[in-house]
Amino acid sequence: MDQEPGHSFNRRVRLLVEVPNQPDETALVEELLTAQGWSVREATVEERTSIAFPRTGRVVEVRLRGARRGARRAAVRRVESLASRAKVPLWVRQSVLLEYPRERRTLYRARLRPPDQGTFAARRLLRLVRQIDGSHDQRALSLAGAPDRARALNELGASRLGGRPFDPEREELTGPPDLPGDAVPPDPWLDPETPGGLWSLALTVVGVLLSMLVCLAVGGLIQALDTPWRWLGLGPVAGAASAAGALVGAAPPLRPRPLVLLGSAAGCAVLVFCGYQLLAVTEGTGGSIALRAVVMPLFVLLALAVGYGVHWALVPSWFSRHASWLVPALLAPLLLLLPWFGRLLYTVYLTIGFGIPVESVPLTTYSMMYAALKPMAVAAGFALFFVGVAGWARHLYWGRIPGESSPTFLLPLSALQYIVTALLLGVLSAGYAWGDAVGAVREGRTPPGYYGLRGTLMCVELKDPDIPVYNAPLVTDRPVVTFGASGERVWLWAPSQRGSGSDQGRAMSVRLEDVTLTRPAVAKDRDCRDGG
Repeated sequence: MDQEPGHSFNRRVRLLVEVPNQPDETALVEELLTAQGWSVREATVEERTSIAFPRTGRVVEVRLRGARRGARRAAVRRVESLASRAKVPLWVRQSVLLEYPRERRTLYRARLRPPDQGTFAARRLLRLVRQIDGSHDQRALSLAGAPDRARALNELGASRLGGRPFDPEREELTGPPDLPGDAVPPDPWLDPETPGGLWSLALTVVGVLLSMLVCLAVGGLIQALDTPWRWLGLGPVAGAASAAGALVGAAPPLRPRPLVLLGSAAGCAVLVFCGYQLLAVTEGTGGSIALRAVVMPLFVLLALAVGYGVHWALVPSWFSRHASWLVPALLAPLLLLLPWFGRLLYTVYLTIGFGIPVESVPLTTYSMMYAALKPMAVAAGFALFFVGVAGWARHLYWGRIPGESSPTFLLPLSALQYIVTALLLGVLSAGYAWGDAVGAVREGRTPPGYYGLRGTLMCVELKDPDIPVYNAPLVTDRPVVTFGASGERVWLWAPSQRGSGSDQGRAMSVRLEDVTLTRPAVAKDRDCRDGG
């Protein structure tokens, strides 16, 4: 797959390839490799010492995006696959993953000195304004090596970058303190290349994840328990927010900034709300609170893994490069698709299930959109799951497909899978809702609602025995269910006496002015003749 010039990459693999020492063959190999966006040059004398005549060497730099693990093998496989498909004489002799060691650097910032004139309130206000408008962050210096304040001051004093020299009377230098003469510099904080940095990174990741799980669990606890003592769970939430802010905000022994702590508190509040809502959503699935409390964090971790996979699948890709116009183009049809799909679900529930026309029931556009949102959201979740798996496969170089992006035919397949899943989930959920409603009506209970549509049990009393009835005779000895009237007629549904097979009941229609509808008695299973 051809790549655009300057495509995004985070791995570089340099390969020494053998080609026949013939002008035509070397030109063909260079043209073929360059067309893939890879840089090609002639190998130096030191690099091609192991290659003897009649062959010569070329150095190819393959640029990939993905994990470190498997990057070298993936680059070799792509070059060899390309040579095999094009039937060109090319062999990979050596390969090496290019990774330069991280250089330890010390950052110093120059900021304005605190004012020493005016009242205390005026000085505090001026410092606050400087923090807000950026006056404190106009000059910085990054030095290689351990902290050295004297060297930083000398370099800033001699520099004329920007036409404004460093003024020690107006500005001060902030940064880490100098180390004692015999002290060994500590490992950089959160640097995976050093033992101490890797340990601090692992502790930070584990601490942040535990803080997130604590916030989610407390949110579920607040939703599940019905006691004032449940609010004591906000104490661990405050501790989790402080711990996450301290781990992410600054390296010890420095204290985290107040804005970092405020952001951590806001994130924990969002997680508490998410835990509250997730446990409320899973309440209808059954199971104990403990089981749901264990499954919910695992579900959140799975969602995070899928989110990372979706990011790796779409960034960078054709989709991310054209997202500015593609996303609005995909979202615009939803305004028309949601009402249509919602009307289809109401048709399955009312017309196919109860035999009542959709047009005869008062429905709003928002109700139809609401009915369509859940199956479409679940179908989107399934589609994103497979996209996430593809993203992990792309990040870890799984498969033998050349190129960095997924094949083009996967896009229509994903769209087809999304459409089929949404239709299947919507129709099945409508069928299950109809079954629950029929069972409730047979037991003399009010049927559960279906996305804003609520049936009501009514007793029918005829004003005239000779009134016209669609699908007569009209059932008057037991309660019937109605979903409201739209116009001059009302549709009623009565369960059959046996209720076996497909004969669950029948729908009837009469004019509103010919009947009187009243609620049945409160007692269960009382018929309309006895209940009055």
